Amino acid sequence: MVSKITNTLIGIICLFLISLCSCTKYNYIDGGVAEGIHDCSMWEYFQRQTVDWDSTMIMIEHAGMKSIFDGSGPHEQITFFGITDIAIARYMLKHNYALDQNKLAGQAVDDEDYWNKVTDIPASTCESILKKMIVPQRLMLKDIPLGSRTKTSDGREYIEDKGTILPALSGQIFAWMDPEDYKEVEDAGAKRLFIARRLNTSSNWRVASTDIQTNTGVVQSMGYDFEIDNF
Repeated sequence: MVSKITNTLIGIICLFLISLCSCTKYNYIDGGVAEGIHDCSMWEYFQRQTVDWDSTMIMIEHAGMKSIFDGSGPHEQITFFGITDIAIARYMLKHNYALDQNKLAGQAVDDEDYWNKVTDIPASTCESILKKMIVPQRLMLKDIPLGSRTKTSDGREYIEDKGTILPALSGQIFAWMDPEDYKEVEDAGAKRLFIARRLNTSSNWRVASTDIQTNTGVVQSMGYDFEIDNF
């Protein structure tokens, strides 16, 4: 038991250090080429950028969904709100930490319940996660209107204003653009893209890198701080 708990703590520390070294204050993810245009399928783009997408590819294959990303599936174009390796690692560590806490509380926990590699996550869980993040059409930042999503005064739910509703392969995504101010000029700065799982109390999430274009769709990459279980 001590060994499992120690390993989980070490994993959390390592993940924190990786996050510090590999991202800017905006959790920017390098698209790999100028303007983020890639003359290849989305799957081939992932293969060329394994620093961020290695675990993502494993999750996709484990879920049996590779055809959606390589262009051989039912959707000619998709938009993928991409989950990076670090986000997947954090999701696995949180799962293992919860098991550690159950052990400390005296509950019976089988060592096989721990997720030591991506393929330890049930395939059905991987499929469920990915379907929430895929919209079966090509969407660019310019296609997303201004909007907002703010909490009610009691903090129990969110109010969605303007923006747009995107039908994902599972459920709906609420997306909106929120421009920053620049040199005291309102809305003159960077255009920030946000998404949230529609009509629930999960958090708002900013897209870290927008408009990574491939021949089979667009990757709108989530930041390294994205929490899979909060979407």
